Amino acid sequence: MSRKGDRKGLVFIALIILIFGALVTTIVLSFKQDTVKENLKQDPVIKVLFVLEDKNQALFTDVLIYYPVTGKGVLVNIPGNTGGLHSSIDRVDRIDAVYSEQGVEAYLSEIEDFVNIDIPFYVTVSMNNFVELSDLFGGLELFIPIPVEENSATGDKWLLPSGRVTLDGDKVRTFMTYFYEDESDKDIQERRQDATVAFFSALKANAGSFLVKPGLFAKNGFKEITSRLNYNVKDDDLLELLQYISQVDTERFEYVTVTGRESNVDGKNLLMPFRNGEYIKDVVKKAINSIVSPSGTANARPYVIRILNGTKTQGLAHNTQILLQGAAFEVLDIANTKGEDEIEETYIIDHIGQPEVAKNIGDFIHCTKIEEEAIKEGDEVSNVDFTLVLGKNFDGRWVQTKTK
Repeated sequence: MSRKGDRKGLVFIALIILIFGALVTTIVLSFKQDTVKENLKQDPVIKVLFVLEDKNQALFTDVLIYYPVTGKGVLVNIPGNTGGLHSSIDRVDRIDAVYSEQGVEAYLSEIEDFVNIDIPFYVTVSMNNFVELSDLFGGLELFIPIPVEENSATGDKWLLPSGRVTLDGDKVRTFMTYFYEDESDKDIQERRQDATVAFFSALKANAGSFLVKPGLFAKNGFKEITSRLNYNVKDDDLLELLQYISQVDTERFEYVTVTGRESNVDGKNLLMPFRNGEYIKDVVKKAINSIVSPSGTANARPYVIRILNGTKTQGLAHNTQILLQGAAFEVLDIANTKGEDEIEETYIIDHIGQPEVAKNIGDFIHCTKIEEEAIKEGDEVSNVDFTLVLGKNFDGRWVQTKTK
């Protein structure tokens, strides 16, 4: 009798486990009920984490920030070797270690903290599925400056033609994975960024065939996409999300990436962000303000800046150049001001009569002093739109305001 009782007890426990499992599944599915429209009511800017992975490793990570009203978007690249004290693994390490060890949910949370924005959606895709999607879209159009002819460590041949070409899936894989011995991590990240943009362009070109209700296209419809992606929304919401994303103007993407200094920590080469990560937060905030600008003037074209160091602080102009380039400003060159006296106050010279753009530059470093001065024909800086003159009140990040 005791054995029968034990068996009944085991059956009862098994039933409880099954019920609990079903309850957990229901709860998990409930988290997928936040629709795109509901999120847009709270925040009109769409934010999506995209991760390209291979064998549980995050090969490439982008945060897409898109404002449907203007059609403009920002791609924030998070290099895998971005270093820091990551709370989800409780140690200083590469940020992509979070993905490998804790999964995409923890990775999303870590990146939200890192860039200081809420990111309600994520989409991950494996390399194999990315290759298959590329073929479904008819290939990806990419520019390759020089032909590639290299051997991989496993003996495979890497072959790619030069010029603007449309690559099929296998060639896309090669484009994403080949590397030269003298290539830096930054070079590889930029190439994968190009492939990501090409993917968005292909999605846009094929939206009429794929971004439709499931079932309308039995062989090559929306299910062909959903079966190859991992995401945190219901299928209908993913369809709506991709329909929005397919309208982004890929020709006007603004690119932002993490900048910092490379350091060796416990035998690992880590990119330690400037100013303990506060800089990238400022850059992302500026980029969002730029794409939602009502007039669009601030992001109409890349404006060229010249930086002059008016102080005796060595390297100030160079460091400021890195600062501005990381925020998607275009810096033509750097130099020192003429004369021996130091400049007391930092100021911006507007050479083209664009006060809104000048203010946008000034806001980024807290510089309010702006002067207008048209460039005369024949001037050596005739191809410069703005000149930033660094004074003693610039601390390398902000213009300091005098306290009375």
